Amino acid sequence: MITKIKKSNDATAYLKTSVNKILNYLRKIVSNKKFNYRTFGTSIEEHLTDILVKLFTEGGFIENNKDYVVALNKNYFPDFELKTTPPLAIEFKSGNKSQYRKEKWVVVKNSENDMGTLNEWPQKIKKFGGDNIYYIFVIYNFNDQTEEVLNVEIAPFYQFIGLNKGKVLKYREKDGNLRPKDFESNSPIKTLKQFEDLLNKTVIYRSKRVIKKHRSIIKKVAQTSKKELG
Repeated sequence: MITKIKKSNDATAYLKTSVNKILNYLRKIVSNKKFNYRTFGTSIEEHLTDILVKLFTEGGFIENNKDYVVALNKNYFPDFELKTTPPLAIEFKSGNKSQYRKEKWVVVKNSENDMGTLNEWPQKIKKFGGDNIYYIFVIYNFNDQTEEVLNVEIAPFYQFIGLNKGKVLKYREKDGNLRPKDFESNSPIKTLKQFEDLLNKTVIYRSKRVIKKHRSIIKKVAQTSKKELG
């Protein structure tokens, strides 16, 4: 018996054509179940897993439970791994267009998700190949009046990452966590090579800023100690 090779390119193409099925499924789940806006992004992941298993089974990519792996916890990457050739890594991300600020709900343009750290991405890319790492990004609007799923986007991970003034990747300086592009903006990063070039540039840029800040702190401490010693 000859086993049919299941290619990751075929799986991603199939996944992209299924985006409306995923969106409609999530909307049905939200209409039938009560969620908390604080925990929706985590709670919806089990439902994303359910629909992926269903769709990939229907598409012939899953025949048994050995054909995929589900993350045991949030420290495991990816959230869902499909055992194609090569393996396909799928991460779940979500962002609320409503945020509660200063005792009122406001509409925001960016959810500021954690998109992985600068130090983690080289290892992830080495393991899976950058073009075999996809994000399913759920955009929703939850507040005191509304609970709705607005959209589902599926694309290579780098197409969801933002740029800081067009020069380096958007990141949080204290830990190097990357940040997403704005909800309504087009992806500023079109290729894996562009992402990798920007990643290297951003690592250097952040390192210089951290070193500069540490030098400033050390200088102040030294000056204070000198004064105390007389």
